Parts: sequence; structure tokens; C-alpha cells
Amino acid sequence: MAGKFSMEQSPPSDSFLYCPQCKQRVLEAAGGYYCQSCLRSYPVVDGIPQLVCREGFQDSFDASAFEFLFQMEQKHFWHIGRREIIWEALKSIPDIHKARILEIGCGNGSVLAFLHQRGLNVEGGDIFLEGLQFCRKRDVSVPLYRIDILELPFTANFDVIGLFDILEHITEDEKALREAHRALKPEGKILITVPAHAFLWRQADRVAAHKRRYSRAEIITKLQQNGFTIKKLSYYISFFLPLFIAMKLVDSIFKKRHPGGIKSILEFRTIPVINEVCLWLLRFENRVVKRCSLPFGASMLILAEKK
Repeated sequence: MAGKFSMEQSPPSDSFLYCPQCKQRVLEAAGGYYCQSCLRSYPVVDGIPQLVCREGFQDSFDASAFEFLFQMEQKHFWHIGRREIIWEALKSIPDIHKARILEIGCGNGSVLAFLHQRGLNVEGGDIFLEGLQFCRKRDVSVPLYRIDILELPFTANFDVIGLFDILEHITEDEKALREAHRALKPEGKILITVPAHAFLWRQADRVAAHKRRYSRAEIITKLQQNGFTIKKLSYYISFFLPLFIAMKLVDSIFKKRHPGGIKSILEFRTIPVINEVCLWLLRFENRVVKRCSLPFGASMLILAEKK
């Protein structure tokens, strides 16, 4: 996409930011924010508040893959289809165009830009400054924050939070859910996508830095135990479940490895004609999910509400 992701935009004037460590309000100061309680300073870099405490924190995700992902996400059927199913789920929320929405783990801004172009009031956060800087390549302007999902600088700020294929990367996923719960307003919504079925676990999951694939019972239990009520749960990527099973068998037989990292994973490649057919199938599936919940699939979509 042409254009830059202009981030000279500040957080909404009626919003407060909180110290991720002590949870007290931070004050604007020269070049950033300051916490009077624990005396921490949070600078602003390239127009992006750096609201993180664990500066030494390193995720297992390969930040050098942002360039590859940026190009691939523009045309790959899985990413196009996922953006569209997220959009349909958000449209089911009353007054969604009036809602303040935060996408945590926005990466290089693929979903963020898509939703902004459809008139939603979105903001983005990520632990990786590299990903947020890639967001500048999107032709959209929204507030961005460098944040840690385990120590969010928000308290009752948002109407909707999106976690799109993020939870499976987090070791302390229940703590992440509790932080999201605190960041939501009363009766706020959380929309989640995660990979499904532990039996589909393969080497590609390790390369993608996944900690787990979720069962239906596991994601429901973790949401309910951390203050959420399930409003909708559906599997998706259903047409492709046999393909995932076949790839799992191939991995098991040939002990396939991916020395080229995330770029070497087959399902991240875009093959003309096949990609178009798969996109057509996924769009058909999305129309089904809009009306009912599918009982099987390689991924899950969950909409839940803060109790």
C-alpha cells in the first residue's frame, strides 16, 4: 500500500494512560510520560509512547520477519480471509462505529489498517517497536503504543479489545486475559482468534513461536475464569482442516524442519490460482460463520464480554 502510517496523533483527549508497573495515572512530561508514584519515565519514540517496563524482554518471535510478513499479508488468502471474518464479527457488536477499539499485537498493521479504512475507531499496540514502525507504511493514522500485554497501561479505557492470533504466543496467557479484562470498560468485548486442536501441532508451530494450540474447552475455561462470558465461539478454516492433518502426517513421517525460519513454512507462501481458489472457499466459509457456528476447523473465533 502506498503512503505512510502517520503517527503524530496522540491518545484521545478524554483518555488516561497508566503506569504499567504500579497502575497509577501517568502525566505528560517533556518527551513522554512520567509516573509520580514509582518515578518511572516513559519516552515517546517516533510518535509512539514506549509504555513498557521490561526493557530486556525478548519474545521468541523473529522481528526480522516483519518485512516478509508485510508483503505476504497483502495477498495471502489466509490473511485476507481472517481480516474479513474479524470485520464481520465486529459488525455484530452494537454501535461498533462508536466504540473505542484496541488491537493488541497489531504487528505491522495489516488488520489495523483494514478496520480503520472501514471507519472504526481503532488503536494499536505491540511489544515490538519494529512492527509499529512498519505500521507507518499503511495509509492510515491512528494512535499507536509500544506495550506489553502482561503489563498494560490501561484501565477501563476500551469498548473492544482484539487479540488476533496473539494468545498462543504468550506463556502466561491467563495473565494476558486478566490485563485485557482490566483495560476494558464495563461490559466491554474481547474478540480473539487462536489456532485450534493440539493434535495439529507441528514443526511450523514451533517456528512461528507458538506455545500451544487451543481446544474449545481450554479457551472457554480460561476466559470464564478470568472474568469473561462467551457470546460466540466458532471454528473456522474448516475446509482446510484435512490439509492441516495431511501436513501434520508429512511432518511426522519425514521429520520436516524449517531451517529458513518463518519464511520457509509452506502455508505462508502465496501460489497463484491456488491462492485465489482458497480465498473463494474461505469467503464462503465466512458467510456461514456469520450466520452460525462451525463445529470444526483449524482455528477458532471467540467473542466474549467482560462480566
